[in-house]
Amino acid sequence: MPETASNTLIELGSSLLKDICTFPKMEAEMLLANALKINRIDFYKKNFCVNKKQEKVFNQSIELRSNGMPMAYILGKKEFWSVKLNVNKNVLIPRPESEGLVERALKNLPKKNVNYKILELGTGSGAISISLAKERPNSLITATDISKKALSLAKYNALENNIQNIDFVISDWFNNLEKMQFNSIVVNPPYIDQDDKSSYDEFILKYEPEIALFANNKGRESIYSIIQKSQFFLEPGGSLIMEHGFDQSQFCQNMMQNFNLVNIISTKDYNGYTRITEGFLKV
Repeated sequence: MPETASNTLIELGSSLLKDICTFPKMEAEMLLANALKINRIDFYKKNFCVNKKQEKVFNQSIELRSNGMPMAYILGKKEFWSVKLNVNKNVLIPRPESEGLVERALKNLPKKNVNYKILELGTGSGAISISLAKERPNSLITATDISKKALSLAKYNALENNIQNIDFVISDWFNNLEKMQFNSIVVNPPYIDQDDKSSYDEFILKYEPEIALFANNKGRESIYSIIQKSQFFLEPGGSLIMEHGFDQSQFCQNMMQNFNLVNIISTKDYNGYTRITEGFLKV
């Protein structure tokens, strides 16, 4: 069976992706490595012979990427907080900025051996809950999602990472939860204005679940609902940590003040945007 040199395919793939992404060669290497089931770094050690079946997989991947499909969906993988996760179209691709939620939660829950009770609303792939479960192995984490398919994937990711201290619950925010109280509630809700959908990145709209991105009332509907109800699910002194849009921190702060949260602070993400606000239930 005829074979093609890997460097030839990488060069071809790079040329086809140059108008789609910032690092076309790197992405071409990643896609070919995935087709060959090797590590990308291996291409810098030797040139590989690619058979027709592998080349077909690579070409299909290049076509998907050329049409704007995110790399994580093509590869079916994404790393978050050094945790390897499976991802698909049923869940939002975990963003590096959301690692700030993990950082803030760990700062508020500093002792590794304490049995903290943590709630994540809208877990998606399980990225945040699994990261917290690894860092606080004695804690009990409740992870909710309205999507059965998302929750199924999150459970699988927990299993793949040998995590056993997460309880997965189908729930629309707090609706299916009993009156439990938590030391910390962590959430990355939909916060993009529904009316701005037409101006949003067409590729994200095409592939990522809209339910995880958009909300009514200038993107504030879920934010308001979660903040308003959080006081009934927090231990005294417990924290609500919320990711939001870069222009929504003042709204979040005001709502937290209105609903019995104190010591409210907002923090910036890696790009310098204020994207996380947290408050603590009055003692």
